[in-house]
Amino acid sequence: MKRHRLGPVIAGVGAVYLVAVSWISSWWYVPALRELGPQVLTGPAPHGETSFNIWAGSGVVGAILVAFGVALYSAVSTFRLLLLAAGSALLVIWLAFWSTSSHHAAVFGIGGGLILLCFLNSCADWARTRSHLEASGKTASDLQLAARVSFFVAAWGLCGLLGAPVFGLRPEFASLRRTAAESNLAVKILVCLVLGWGFTALAQRTERRQRTAVTTTVKAVELDSRNSELVRVP
Repeated sequence: MKRHRLGPVIAGVGAVYLVAVSWISSWWYVPALRELGPQVLTGPAPHGETSFNIWAGSGVVGAILVAFGVALYSAVSTFRLLLLAAGSALLVIWLAFWSTSSHHAAVFGIGGGLILLCFLNSCADWARTRSHLEASGKTASDLQLAARVSFFVAAWGLCGLLGAPVFGLRPEFASLRRTAAESNLAVKILVCLVLGWGFTALAQRTERRQRTAVTTTVKAVELDSRNSELVRVP
């Protein structure tokens, strides 16, 4: 019971952190970064290194808090909560302390290939399972497929933004092709990500409504069955 009550509190704190710091404050903080550059880290409040770290880590910390909160609310087992906590700690440590001054094209090529294989496998599984679903289940499944396509297109656009043809990671090449292409591609990536998350949310809502409808139907049938038995009693 304590977990069931504590979960929404933690998730709420994470959600407020994401909305207030990751999103709303970015409307003021990002222009300051563009204007002041590294001086933001040494400037007076609300700037400074501490403020920057709070803002820069808000997306990661906020998402972890929300995930941990909903896991508590959903009565996830203690072992899986420990796995979530350990994985979150490793993620934060890696993001905070790992850095590299160079990149290797092969690493991005291998990562892109893995994304492609996962996408193809996901589509194959979708094709095998959709025909066995009910009508409402097919709607949720179709939305999930649309989300996967949107995420894959966004990943492909990100490859173009960081690699060819925009060369975001190779400024020596990017300076030769400085046009509106990077802005156009960035907007397209954002639209695909918004569509992907939107389709995902709609699919989950559709599935929840389906489960609620099924549960209501089952309870109604059980109630009718009990009433019928009471009527037959002499």
